[in-house]
Amino acid sequence: MVLVPAVAVAQPGISAQAQSAALEKIIQGEDARNAEAIREAMQGGAQRRAGIRALGRLEQPDQIRYVAPALGDGVGIRAEAAWALAQLARTPEAVAQVQGLLIERAAIDAEASLWEVWGELAAALGRLPYTSAEQVARTEAVLVEQLPSPESFAEPETPAIAGAVRGLEALARISRKVGVLQPRTWDRLRWSATAQRPPADPRSAWIRRLAMAALVTGNEATPSVIERALGDRDSEVRRLGAVAAGADVTLTDRESLLRAALKDADAPVRLEALRSWGRRLQATSCQPIRTALKDPNPHVMLQAIDLLGTPCPAGESAATDLVTIVEGLSDRPREWHAPAHALVALARQDAARARTTLPRFATHPTWQVRMYAARAAGVLAAVDVLTTLGADAHHNVREAALDALIEVKRPEAVAVALSALSSDDHQLVLTATRAFGDPATAARAVPALVAALGRLTKQGKDTSRDPRMALLERLQSLDARERSSDLEPYLADYDARIAAKVAEMLTTWMGRARAAAPRPLQAPVVRLAEVQALRGRRLRVTMTGRGAFDISLDPDFAPLSSVRIARRASEGYYNGLTFHRVAPNFVIQGGSPGANEYAGDALFMRDEVGIHRRGTVGISTRGRDTGDAQIFVNLVDSPRLDHQYTVFGTVVSGMDVVDGILEGDVIERIELVGP
Repeated sequence: MVLVPAVAVAQPGISAQAQSAALEKIIQGEDARNAEAIREAMQGGAQRRAGIRALGRLEQPDQIRYVAPALGDGVGIRAEAAWALAQLARTPEAVAQVQGLLIERAAIDAEASLWEVWGELAAALGRLPYTSAEQVARTEAVLVEQLPSPESFAEPETPAIAGAVRGLEALARISRKVGVLQPRTWDRLRWSATAQRPPADPRSAWIRRLAMAALVTGNEATPSVIERALGDRDSEVRRLGAVAAGADVTLTDRESLLRAALKDADAPVRLEALRSWGRRLQATSCQPIRTALKDPNPHVMLQAIDLLGTPCPAGESAATDLVTIVEGLSDRPREWHAPAHALVALARQDAARARTTLPRFATHPTWQVRMYAARAAGVLAAVDVLTTLGADAHHNVREAALDALIEVKRPEAVAVALSALSSDDHQLVLTATRAFGDPATAARAVPALVAALGRLTKQGKDTSRDPRMALLERLQSLDARERSSDLEPYLADYDARIAAKVAEMLTTWMGRARAAAPRPLQAPVVRLAEVQALRGRRLRVTMTGRGAFDISLDPDFAPLSSVRIARRASEGYYNGLTFHRVAPNFVIQGGSPGANEYAGDALFMRDEVGIHRRGTVGISTRGRDTGDAQIFVNLVDSPRLDHQYTVFGTVVSGMDVVDGILEGDVIERIELVGP
């Protein structure tokens, strides 16, 4: 992706002061989702590139007519326009319009051999949300022509190959729902995945990675491609080869390929090989999984424990292995993960032995251990333990216990849920609403639901949307129309979606149209001076007892996110919080005051979507523009996140520290350093 900084560049006839004022207006216009303000700031050419990017991020199809002319601008702005148009294509009509515009421009640039910008156009073309096989086929025909082929003597330019593969990787995901890519395309992707271009070419490995990712998505990696991928010099290609080896493809030597991958020097490759073994060969043998229990990498070891929750072949029971790990539980920090995972696996394999040791976990001083105890108790349907943990001092333990009670359909869930509705933890309240599906609970539930709605609303937090919406939906399902007067004030709620939901409910209940009149919360304004002050700065994340890693900020590409995160860091917001989610070979996520998905900073953040490669840092969301200052770090390239989630920085040192983070590791502090 062409990430061109939105810096002020001197333009004839426009003063530096005027350009800076225009850029600040664009930044604030994007934050306010004010297209008119952005367009006004772009007049006369000032900050055109920044304005086009901002208009694209609005995702309003009616802005296409303002961005489309930029496809005739210079190369840098043309590439920016392509990405903006792809973001604006949110309706079927807009998709068709943008597809036509991009294909027309791509033909012109191909004729002029402008392959760098053609690659950006191709990548944008591939990710449009197509709804018909005809649209997929039309784009596929454009992209496939720039892929190398063993039959061709003319080698395409590297930028063209990179763009075509990026587009086809996205198109492969889309085509699972609409259309089917042609055999010729898969053949060329196989060639792109295995052809070793010059090592000095910085895009060579990226091309092979994306081609392999497309083949994995389409289940089109052949045995020879998988074998070559597992021997690739790039560890990410080898990791994807290990994924492909576990796919639904005929492999006569699957076992030998996976055994070799399980010995790879790179832990992510071993981890993926282990997962593939679990999917395809665990019914035959658990020996490689049991061997992995001694892997030096904790993520590989924990994956092996989790897999042993699935039955092994007769004569290969892993229950004894799990019991040994479970019995190793101690109070020492950072040594609870293996026993906790093993308890859940043991509950699935040997209920009697798991029940014997469950009380020790349910009373452990570390709340995460008690949370895993609740999960194990859910597997065992140990209602007494779940009821006790449902009153635990920590909200995440209570939530896990309540979730388990609901899943096993126990009547005790209602009493636990009624108590949970008095909590201020968003995740716990949201889970509690699920316990009242039976209309017979209405008499007890409705007053508690209304009270919880009022209490969370008084917090004045955008980020209370999910639990408050769940409360309203439960009131609706229980037909609590007698409480209509209690809901009237929410027509003017600070969240437009909450106000709209209440208007819908009251209109139905009262038999006359009610209109929402929301009064949104106002976030502090972002000033250009704040953005400029962050150029060249880094966030240093110091982990308690684990070292530190540095994130280089990109305030020109993601000014709103960079400023917001830097503000919170300077205030000490992150100090003492944790990385509560560790998804090996995907992301680590942290910075939640409640150590869960639903607890974050009060105000929503605007998305500033980008490309997600290993080491890039983004913002967790639960829908567009719902970031709450929780951050995540990509552990691998994640193209499926591209243009869906914000990217505001990149880890530039200490990636080994990131790779070693375990669930619950504590952020000692985050501070601004440099330049």
